[in-house]
Amino acid sequence: YKTAVMVGRRMYVGNVKTKDEGGVQEVKGDAMLKSPVNRFDTFPSKSIVEAAVNDGESIVALEEFADRILQFKQNTLYIINVSQDIEFLEDVYKHKGVSQPSAVCKTDYGIAWVNDFGCYLYDGKQVINLIEKGGRQIIKDSEWQSFATNAPMIGYIPKKRQLLVVDDNTTTGTGKVFLYDMVTQSWVKGSDATITSESLTNFVNDVNGDLVWSHTNDQGTMRVWDDASDTTTHM
Repeated sequence: YKTAVMVGRRMYVGNVKTKDEGGVQEVKGDAMLKSPVNRFDTFPSKSIVEAAVNDGESIVALEEFADRILQFKQNTLYIINVSQDIEFLEDVYKHKGVSQPSAVCKTDYGIAWVNDFGCYLYDGKQVINLIEKGGRQIIKDSEWQSFATNAPMIGYIPKKRQLLVVDDNTTTGTGKVFLYDMVTQSWVKGSDATITSESLTNFVNDVNGDLVWSHTNDQGTMRVWDDASDTTTHM
């Protein structure tokens, strides 16, 4: 499987490769399986969760929040209610999918993700487009689409309750970022090379709550997000 999430005492996996009794393998890109309770590495073939299948898209990432599984495909987001013994499809959001797992992160407020249409937050009740506020756009569509045209990724900074979005996780991007403050609901734009334009790992939070990642320059250099001001000397 390519993505997994734990909900309660079950593990859910998505985009799976299965093998039948005859040894024949089959890739089921839009399939999601669940484990029996407390058996996190066992996925019976009959345990498939058929919330949205045969739609022409594959599952990219799974996240959970407020007894819901957010099933991200390339173009569509499916919200699946798992609060009961039987899972059921609660909502479908077109154009809210993601291109890669690193475009999704979990925050104190819900699940946040980014694509070329916007930056979103699911708070357990609704999907909010964070580049809009009070019925007006904070960031122009043209500017956002230019910024997020490649493979944008997102991370959460719990110490300051901020979201960090970088334009791309490969050398195709320029290392430009947008920083969103979840308290003031405002954005700050960073210039090119705010983050090194290299192939990047996904963002993760370390034991101190800092946002860290690694890039391929110098064969795997670790970095920690730091927004403290620095001085420079111009000759």
